[in-house]
Amino acid sequence: MRNRQRTNPSQGPKESPNDIIYQMMFGFQTTQTLYVAAKLGVPDLLQNEPKDSNELARLMRVDPRALFRVLRALSALGVLTYDSSKKFRLTPVGRVLCTDDPRSLRYFVIMLGEEHYRTAADLLHTVRTGETSFNRLYGKSHYQYLSEHPEARRVFDAAMAEGLRQSSSPIQVYDFSNRRLLVDVGGGRGDMIVSALKKNPALKGILFELPLGIRDARSYIDSQRVADRCQIIFGSAFESMPAGADVYVMSRLLHDFSDERAAIILVNCRRAIAKEGILLIQESVIRESDTSPRRKLLDLTMLYMEGGAERTEQEWRNLLLSSGFDLVNIRRARGTFDLIEARPI
Repeated sequence: MRNRQRTNPSQGPKESPNDIIYQMMFGFQTTQTLYVAAKLGVPDLLQNEPKDSNELARLMRVDPRALFRVLRALSALGVLTYDSSKKFRLTPVGRVLCTDDPRSLRYFVIMLGEEHYRTAADLLHTVRTGETSFNRLYGKSHYQYLSEHPEARRVFDAAMAEGLRQSSSPIQVYDFSNRRLLVDVGGGRGDMIVSALKKNPALKGILFELPLGIRDARSYIDSQRVADRCQIIFGSAFESMPAGADVYVMSRLLHDFSDERAAIILVNCRRAIAKEGILLIQESVIRESDTSPRRKLLDLTMLYMEGGAERTEQEWRNLLLSSGFDLVNIRRARGTFDLIEARPI
């Protein structure tokens, strides 16, 4: 009797290589469809009750037929549902695009749909030449661009805050109880340092940023009621940084730069840090055995957007050693960003 291969009906048919590639190659449409929904605020308008496409089009002042086709695609993607009453309703997935949802990724979607999206389309040029795509397309670095475009900077800061809230980095539960002064280098509006100060009432902090980067920091820090323990100092980490603290934090900062540029920041930190201080670096540490594409795709983002890179453990160890630090521990995270602990040599 011939053996017959049995399949598990609950698993459904296995996708063919063609099916998998087909889904991948149309990913650009998914990105832009989500972007349109987030940019126009569709999920916010559907948050309390379902609406039909004509009503939504009137509220947003857009073409009703074109909008209907976008909404229909969103329902196929599981972001919305479309019922017999011809009204669209948010799904639990779609609620993640609402502005005030605690899990919101609205501004992250908007950020990726604008400059990131256009720059990724020029990846071939970067691979051929090594030139950062963003610099070629915009004639300046990403951070120079943000300094000249306040709305883009606002979206970027909001997206970074969303990412910090969603991340499961060990820095969120790090024990600062035996530390006195924390310097958050390049901390944006202050989301990380505010979180640390709230959890550690005896800790004091310094938010160290470029002048533009701290535009919204004072109002945010005031609103979180930690202003009496948090000083804001502006300056460039490529020149110097506040001295004498026993904790320095660099969250998603060094991956923006080449090894040569990152080393300048680290050397300046080595000059500033107290003898018994610790440097905490929140970054993705690439593991070649990792089957998830998230960290390696983030590495491509750094390639075409910033000219930086995500690094392996050995690459981090070498970079830190050359800058006067010893890598003493890596606290692995389930999400994207791990926590590297380094001490001055």
